[in-house]
Amino acid sequence: MTTAGQQRAIQELERLGSIDPNEFELIDKPLLFEDWLFATVSIRLGLIEQRAGGLDLREREQFILWIPPDFPFDRPRLTISHDRFAGFPHVTWKRSICLYQSSVEWNPSDGLYGFFDRLRLWLSKAAINDMDSIEGPLEPPHHNIDGAQNPFVIRANAPCPPGESWHGLAVLRKNSGYTELVNWKSLSEEWPTEGQPAFAVMLPNTLPMEFPTKGGELFRELEKAGMGHDEILRNLALAALLTPEKEPLYLVVGLPMRRASDGSLRQHIAIWTASSETAGYLRKVLPDESDSQDLLNIRKELGDAILAVFELSNITWCKILEDREEIVVRRDSGTPVSWFSGKKVLILGCGALGSWIAEIVARANPRQLDLVDNSLVKPGILARQNFELQHIGLNKSIALASRLKAVAFGCSVVPYPEEAHKFLLSDIARFQDYDVGIDCTASNIFQMKLERDWTKFNSQNPYLISLIIDTQARHTLCVVVPQNALGGIWNAYLGLKLRLTNENRLPSVTSAFYSTRATISMFQPEPGCSDPTFVGSTADILGLASNALNWAISNLQGANPGGALALSVPVANSKWASESIELPRFHEVQAGNYRIRILPSVFTQAKAWIKQNHRYRSSKHETGGLLWGTWDDAIGVIWLLDLSGPPSDSKHDPGHFICGVKGTHEEHIRRSDQSYGACGFVGHWHTHPSLPSYQSHEDMSSMISLVSSVGQNQKKSLMLILGSVHGMDTVGAYVYESRSLMKNNELISVGSAQFALREEGL
Repeated sequence: MTTAGQQRAIQELERLGSIDPNEFELIDKPLLFEDWLFATVSIRLGLIEQRAGGLDLREREQFILWIPPDFPFDRPRLTISHDRFAGFPHVTWKRSICLYQSSVEWNPSDGLYGFFDRLRLWLSKAAINDMDSIEGPLEPPHHNIDGAQNPFVIRANAPCPPGESWHGLAVLRKNSGYTELVNWKSLSEEWPTEGQPAFAVMLPNTLPMEFPTKGGELFRELEKAGMGHDEILRNLALAALLTPEKEPLYLVVGLPMRRASDGSLRQHIAIWTASSETAGYLRKVLPDESDSQDLLNIRKELGDAILAVFELSNITWCKILEDREEIVVRRDSGTPVSWFSGKKVLILGCGALGSWIAEIVARANPRQLDLVDNSLVKPGILARQNFELQHIGLNKSIALASRLKAVAFGCSVVPYPEEAHKFLLSDIARFQDYDVGIDCTASNIFQMKLERDWTKFNSQNPYLISLIIDTQARHTLCVVVPQNALGGIWNAYLGLKLRLTNENRLPSVTSAFYSTRATISMFQPEPGCSDPTFVGSTADILGLASNALNWAISNLQGANPGGALALSVPVANSKWASESIELPRFHEVQAGNYRIRILPSVFTQAKAWIKQNHRYRSSKHETGGLLWGTWDDAIGVIWLLDLSGPPSDSKHDPGHFICGVKGTHEEHIRRSDQSYGACGFVGHWHTHPSLPSYQSHEDMSSMISLVSSVGQNQKKSLMLILGSVHGMDTVGAYVYESRSLMKNNELISVGSAQFALREEGL
């Protein structure tokens, strides 16, 4: 019984015939055959342009149309009753015309009207031998498949260029549902130590597009392609010799019958299979050194008999699933993460962020992926981390490595159950050898310790990416540290915080990460026994992490790598919000035990105040003011972020400048509140007009008095002196810090640095 879709097809055929019976004629009444409706139609082509190599078309051509039960959602098929089109592209098994490269090209709404429009286009191109726009890369040959056997996945590129002869071994690796061809070995190389070898032959010439179905036909075609009768037998016998007992025989055959996406010729790989019994007989064909002439004759007769049986038998081939780089265009080609292909990647932290980031990277075909984490997989984390039930109780890096090895072919995945900072510092050369490191620890402690020890890398670091999410998994911050950077991840996050707070960009992000709200939503999964964590699902994490990673990879491929991303996902009536932010660039000097990182804008502001002082007073009067930034004893870095002019109660003199204090405390509170603690008072600056930027005895006395008089927790101050030597502006940086808690006196240490100041900044 015809389906509703097939009845619709009959109506469309009748309508096509009624428009112009001379152009389109339904020859026979449609009939059912095994649920398919078939009908013969005649189409008038008339005078059609034809060129050499094109199909020899007649004025009228007949076609057999096959309508599936689920028409129009399943596309029709088209065959012919003759073999005049045999061997032409997109004509399979001599009589089946392939109009559509894939189901995606079929539009159910067009029905048979669109189908026959497609046929007319196909015929017009076939007549002039112009199939490129339809066919793209050359389609593979067609042959009978043994569906009972597992398919073969071809991983390794062909061992020789198409058109050349080659004999050797294909290295096979068996899996539960498929077999992989992972390598090739010439007969002169060492025997493969891993995998199962199979005999392989690359032929210089082609076979027909439809491989013969009978052995005799195949042997004749193989002889045309360059493999003679005796060679066929010998190759089959060698293949049998390599086949384990009670397993099917496999002979790997390469033919110059494929094209790559750019149209260049490639080897087509086919695998001929025969039964284990046949393999057993073929082993007996191979001669032995001890064979007598009679035994050699018997072996030859046995071989001839086997070939005679083959000639009358159906030839079967294994299903091939291509994964060769020279054939397959990767589905992630051209995407940001395709940058990871062939790279050596380090993942620090394998938790909520790292476990998913690692899988994204693993699927992008890296050369090596190292995983670092010293924590365990607990039951509750499976709600949002990339682990399985069987991983509970295992170290995260080890568990994640086992998972990634199941999805990443050709990638070495190595777990390191260690703390991240210890891992980096234990082998600095190893760290420097990575193409990129991705920090997913979300650990301030790790990032601060890394910043403290940054100089140990001698300005030789790989690209670094770091990302964090807020306590409700609605926002993410991501930073990219370029190669050979002045500072590390903590330095980048400080620069990002400065930009967000000073410029009031994305206030919701600023509030989520830096305000008192930043920790209010955290909870203990196991009250009293677990660390507080954020609220968020797998969907939340993947959305934030994948978008941030795409941005980061795009950034590091840019002309000036390095920067930050602030991203918010939509909630309720809000929209996606994101800002790509250029991070401030610092100049660094070493002063005693501290590294001082200075924004160039600090000196631009200083020069402006000096010019104002010259206008109000004279070029001989000293001036100065206050320094603003962050002083971090734990890291050993002072970030000098801003500079202001003299307080109103300051005293200017040609020989000395005394910085006032009026309004300083209020300004410190304002800046600290605005920046959420990123910027506050760190010291003073003043000038030495026409003199070197060395501190005088009076400068030292003032600073010692200042440091000695402040509270016990803040016995430190930075002093900058701006001077000049031989017409070049210079800067002296002096770090004063109390090193003693003695009751009656103070031991003040002074670290100093001198550097030149140029017009462009530093």
